[in-house]
Amino acid sequence: MASAGDSLELTAAPGTSSKAIRLLLIATCVVGVLVGAVGLLLPQVMGSRDEFGADRQAAITRASDFAVTFNTYSSDEKADYQRRVKPLMTTAYYKDFIKISNVMFQVVKDRKQSSGDVKVLSAAVENIDKDSASVIVAIDAAVRRSDSEQAVARRFRWQISMSKVRGEWRVRQFDGVPTIEATMGDVTEDDKSGGDK
Repeated sequence: MASAGDSLELTAAPGTSSKAIRLLLIATCVVGVLVGAVGLLLPQVMGSRDEFGADRQAAITRASDFAVTFNTYSSDEKADYQRRVKPLMTTAYYKDFIKISNVMFQVVKDRKQSSGDVKVLSAAVENIDKDSASVIVAIDAAVRRSDSEQAVARRFRWQISMSKVRGEWRVRQFDGVPTIEATMGDVTEDDKSGGDK
């Protein structure tokens, strides 16, 4: 029986040299490194397996462009604002958007309001197929009124539904995503036991 101070020694089977064992260990290490390198490089060389990888990125980019453009306006530049938003939308939705923005600018003009300094915090595809996508975009914007020098920081989250029109992603509808408020409640005996007994 070996004591704690004894060292373990690998012994070769009769007829095997220690040089052969060392060569075998080195060869095994080299093969392991090569297999690891191939595993890391192959996906980059062969391309992503994500069927919609390029479309996913294009939809995120277009949705982010829309969120920034939509939240960058000045109360006295409605025509310029509508012109900038137009190429980001489907033709059908742009017609609806003109009505929406006309009402919006009545309020904005009364308040002499502007919005800018938009920063995209996060954007992700909720779902996608070959000709439609839904993207969630979170942004920060600075909203100003002419009667105040200070901007008010506002955070918006948009769910943007998109269609592919002649190979280009366009907004077909968008909605604000409401914030979810979590509250802490009392823990009951049912909660502790997992509900059903």
